[in-house]
Amino acid sequence: MKHISRRALSVLLSLLMLSAVSCGEAKPETPSGGENAPSAEVGQNTPSAAETEPEPEEVFDPWENLPAANYEGHDFHMLIRANPRWIADMYAEEMNGDVINDAIFQRNTAISDHFNVAVTMQESSNYNIETDAATSIKAGEDAYDLVVPHGRAAFTYANQLLCLNWNTALPYVSLDAPWWSQDARESFSIAGKLLVMNGDLSYNSLGSADVMLFNKDLMRNLGLDFPYETVLEGKWTFDLWKTQVVGAKADLNGDGVIDEDNDRFGYVTQKWVGPMEAFATSGLRVLSKDENDIPYLSFFSEKTVDVFDRYFDLIDSDAAYVDVADVSYSSGFIGIFEEDRALYTDMNMTDVITLRTMEADFGVIPWPKYDEGSEYCTNVDAGTNLFIVPITASDPERTSVILEAMARIGSHTVLPAYFEVTLQGKASRDNESAGMLDIIKSALIFDLGYYNSDLSGTFSNEFVNFIGNTNRELSSWYEKNAKGAIKVLEKGVQKYIDD
Repeated sequence: MKHISRRALSVLLSLLMLSAVSCGEAKPETPSGGENAPSAEVGQNTPSAAETEPEPEEVFDPWENLPAANYEGHDFHMLIRANPRWIADMYAEEMNGDVINDAIFQRNTAISDHFNVAVTMQESSNYNIETDAATSIKAGEDAYDLVVPHGRAAFTYANQLLCLNWNTALPYVSLDAPWWSQDARESFSIAGKLLVMNGDLSYNSLGSADVMLFNKDLMRNLGLDFPYETVLEGKWTFDLWKTQVVGAKADLNGDGVIDEDNDRFGYVTQKWVGPMEAFATSGLRVLSKDENDIPYLSFFSEKTVDVFDRYFDLIDSDAAYVDVADVSYSSGFIGIFEEDRALYTDMNMTDVITLRTMEADFGVIPWPKYDEGSEYCTNVDAGTNLFIVPITASDPERTSVILEAMARIGSHTVLPAYFEVTLQGKASRDNESAGMLDIIKSALIFDLGYYNSDLSGTFSNEFVNFIGNTNRELSSWYEKNAKGAIKVLEKGVQKYIDD
């Protein structure tokens, strides 16, 4: 069995980070002590080589505390949606020179060599939401080691109790480690059962985060400062953003009507992005948990009404445009932004790359906060890859070892490749946006009620329900739907309690 050495993996990480730095602006090296530090003369108290030699860097060991196992060529088989976007998150057929692809390939190869397994994948029958594995699991077949579905499809499996509990059945998964999403861990657990999980074995949890973009040229023309410092100072709020949005609209052709074909908006969005973000980034959750880890409906509150009123007041005005297409990367609202006819837009982070040919410069920032006393929150689109292990898995310990290695190495090589090279080096176009991405990454949230639509019903779509709806009475709508939703929720949760 061929083992990858610690040094080899350290070199891989170094190469990835070197590639990342090369995409940004080069910084001149400055001698220790700064530009004006006096040079040492011969005979002075010059430190010896031993005294000045830097501390050796700690070498990352991906196999630490994992068993030295030989799995005798086991086929670690993954089921993934039939879409290149989601397949590329987990699997690469070969090296092709793309840094992210090659990092995925080298991660899987390192695991294959170290544990003597074959990391393979099968495309599902659907590019989006699918539950292909359910039939084989119910039949007791050990067909897949890992299923990688759409976020909402993952809970279709979970609500049928077809998945292993990450808390108890996967002993080598270090859930406390930073390469596993702590928000997903806390949010997705029901009655102590964590059947769905997310972590750094996927870069798409970051890629599916919703971010806000602004047109730098329009900012300059309108006499506005770029909002980077405002973000860092914690003063980037909804009300400040809304003021800028309203001030940016313009009837460019002078016909007295602002429309999506000819004029300029302060903000353009898509129905599955903006309305979801307005709810989530305000710190609201569709479902929350009590002290016994039992979900309850927390959608409605005075704060919900306030956020709802402020957001819909904006998008109902002629300062904003909402694309009602069914995909987050629809060309409609993106086209308006590309044509310099919108000051702000929002989209999945991965979709920012669609603007690579845009002539005007743009910046990337987090969605604004509810108020200055709040924290930044970043909704992760439910379309992202989530992970379940079927209850038919014949060797959960082996599965846990492979998953832990995938997440560890992904955290140290794949995530840096994606974050540094694709985003900071290519998509965001400037160093200030790169700093914003650190804030965005640290603010990722996974609302159980948004993902588990079987338990939360119509409330899982949050404010999307009201796009194109002239009846905007949130309170009466909630009262009409809450009783039935709570009944469905309690019935669904009882399965977890009884299991």
